[in-house]
Amino acid sequence: MELKGKKVVVTRAKNQAGEMLALLREKGAVPILFPTIELVPPRDWGPVDAALGRMEGYHWVVFTSANGVRFFSDRAKVLGFDLKRLLEGKDVCAIGPATARVLEGKGVSPTLVPPRFVAEEVLEALRARGMEGRRVLIPRAQVARDVLPQGLRGAGAQVDVVVVYRTVVPQVDSSVRKEVLEADIFTFTSPSTAQNFVRIMGEKLSPDFWRGKVVASIGPVTTMALRHLGVVVDLEAGEYTVRGLVRALEEFQP
Repeated sequence: MELKGKKVVVTRAKNQAGEMLALLREKGAVPILFPTIELVPPRDWGPVDAALGRMEGYHWVVFTSANGVRFFSDRAKVLGFDLKRLLEGKDVCAIGPATARVLEGKGVSPTLVPPRFVAEEVLEALRARGMEGRRVLIPRAQVARDVLPQGLRGAGAQVDVVVVYRTVVPQVDSSVRKEVLEADIFTFTSPSTAQNFVRIMGEKLSPDFWRGKVVASIGPVTTMALRHLGVVVDLEAGEYTVRGLVRALEEFQP
């Protein structure tokens, strides 16, 4: 698809959208930033603080998003810990290249980055390493699938899941909402972006709203969420990253 001149809605959180906005502009598209999620700290840092205080007991730390790394690292810093030192001698798993890059930027080289960036692949890759008796920490969002922790427990691991951030619906500028109604392409990068988009737009999403528009999903979990909302997905990225999503848009043949 020729992206030049196309109005593309970007639903990522404002502080996460920079890369995608830049990529779309490079292709000549007209990105419309319409954040449907805002990332905020958990209501209670207690479980995270407790985990940070017993890091020596964990064999694996598994990060399922770049945001998980950032919030976990920031909280560690508040308590006087350095992420690199905390993770020395431990195996660290990153769900994908974006998460791995954030870790590397903090001086941490992941032990494992599975070839496909979904929880099922992370689970299989960890199982292959042998998880019986291993203690695993998963710092993640408040709302997340339980495929990974449940699967690891089934493989004999002791798993602690701690919430390091949550997503909320941000305030929406009415003028931007009007721009969204005239857009050509809608991109979704997580189930939350899809669910909140539908919630924010409300009655404006008439049965005819999606006619003639292209809906693009970053990966299978987001696609599933969109379909559950009754939205037809036109394309799904082969590589579950922002770059992969923009590439899929270019390759898409309406």
